[in-house]
Parts: sequence; C-alpha cells; structure tokens
Amino acid sequence: MTKPMAQPMRALLGLVSGLMKLGVMPGLDSMLAKTQEQRWATTIPAPFFRKTNPAIVTEDHLVEGRDGHQIPVRVYARPGTPEGAPGYFFIHGGGFIDGGVAHCDHVCRELADRSGFVVVGISYRLAPGHPFPAGIEDCQDVFTWMAKERPGGLDPERLAVGGESAGGNFTTALALWARDTNGPRIAHHAPIYPLTDFTMKLVAWEEGNKGNPGVTPEVADEVRRTYLPDGDLENPMASVLFADHTGLPPALVVTCEHDILRNEGVALAESYVKAGVETRHLHMDDQPHGYLLMTRLTKRSYETIDAMIAEAKKHL
Repeated sequence: MTKPMAQPMRALLGLVSGLMKLGVMPGLDSMLAKTQEQRWATTIPAPFFRKTNPAIVTEDHLVEGRDGHQIPVRVYARPGTPEGAPGYFFIHGGGFIDGGVAHCDHVCRELADRSGFVVVGISYRLAPGHPFPAGIEDCQDVFTWMAKERPGGLDPERLAVGGESAGGNFTTALALWARDTNGPRIAHHAPIYPLTDFTMKLVAWEEGNKGNPGVTPEVADEVRRTYLPDGDLENPMASVLFADHTGLPPALVVTCEHDILRNEGVALAESYVKAGVETRHLHMDDQPHGYLLMTRLTKRSYETIDAMIAEAKKHL
C-alpha cells in the first residue's frame, strides 16, 4: 500500500494544483516566453527553504564553453577550506528548460557547509534555444574546468557529481561521458529523482500527478519535443536508461514515491546493480518530486543531502 505524501508537502502541492486549474499559476508557454537569462534567475520561494549559513564563501565565474560561449558557475566553500578538499559538482533541475545556479543556490550552500567540500553549481544552456546536447556539453566543459583550474583549491582527483531531476539525468550522462572519453575521474555520482527515459513508457499516468502538479502527458510531450527536437528518444546520452552502465562509478540513486519519474529512477538503480555498479538506492516513500529543494517543509531534504555527502565520502 502506498504511503501518503507527507504534510505539509501534500497541502502545498494540492494548493498549487488547484491554482493551476484556475489558471492563476503560470504555465509552460509563459515560462518559455521568458529569456534564458530570466529563466536562469528562477528561484525557489523563500518560505520553502531554511536560511543557510551566511558564512559560506562564494565566487562567481564564467567558464568558456566549447563554442566560445560563457557558462556561469558559482563556487561554494566553508571559510578556511583547506587546499586539496574534495570537489562536488551539483547540477540543478528544471526540465531542461528552466533554472540556473539561483534555483539550487541553497542546496549548494548546504552541501558545502555540511561536507567541507568545494561545491560548484552551474547555469547550463536551456531549451528551446539550446536543445540537446547543449546542456550536457556545458556540464562536461565545466567539469573539465573544475579538474583543470581547481577552483577553491579543490583536489582534481577527488571529484563527485550529483543533481536533481533534469540534473539527475545530466549526472548519469556525465558519468557515461567521463567513462567513454577518459574524462576527469568521477569518484561517485548521485542522480536524484532523475528523468531517465524520454519514451515515457515507464510513467504510470493512471496514478495521477499529485507529486508533479501541472505535468500532464501533453505537457511532458511538449517538454520532450522542446529538448529533443530530432525525436531520437532512445539516444543513450539523453535517455540514459538505455545506456550500457558497465564501469560507471559508485552511485547513490534517490527516488520518491509520489513522482511520475519514480519508475524511471527505480529502473536506473536496477540497471546499475545488474551492470555491477556499486549502488545504494534510497527511496523516499512519502515525498514528491522536487522535495530536495524544500528544506523548510521536510526533513527528508537534509537526510538526502547528508546521504549524498556520506556516500561520496566513502570514495573521495
């Protein structure tokens, strides 16, 4: 029997769903009408997350991408972080069409504060102006920059990667790329409630979308067409579930019960195990998609951040 979604998350998402039905909340079209810079500036409402340690030191950088464009990144560290600390690359979500460093700033700060790692966040290029593979290429370029330039004095031999939702997809794709191209070594990776299969064959629409208000089959299909306009739904660098997972670094795969992406994440964890990847699968049976960002609303956010850190430290 499915465990009910925890409060106050259930009440919040119920309210959001009701407002969307009334047309009060902005929809996909209004989001896509914004410039990329406006979407990069998207933030989680302040009442949804707890204040972070104001002492965390940040530095903003522009990393040159392979096409000569500038990729905004932010580096986070505790004051006095010693030379040679591990590095953690955290990749935000947003359906490949929304969000940037600002979207997950508080999560990056918590990661740095609770771990002692040097954390790097990214504003990768977004669809529709920059469809696949632009976003994952930006992640590759920034990860390469981390290993080469050592921001914050991080140790380039001790690097881990994690990300939520679309960022979870990029996390696995980055691990595949590093394996196949002999890129910078990834010691551990953590896809958090990732999208892994653009065919959407594993989505149980009949269960409803209470954990993903506003995401209907029609909206999901439009996002899919926006990100993958060539229609190659089984490209293993996009639909990472279809990739060969042999030889990937140790992983923490996090899924949540009240999420249309649940089955895709579970399938990824199972595929990792079958391929011989050292895997911990953490399933949050009372949480919806996006809970990692809602640190004021659920203790599960901190439990997950701490699990990301603990699992990474085993291999760093």
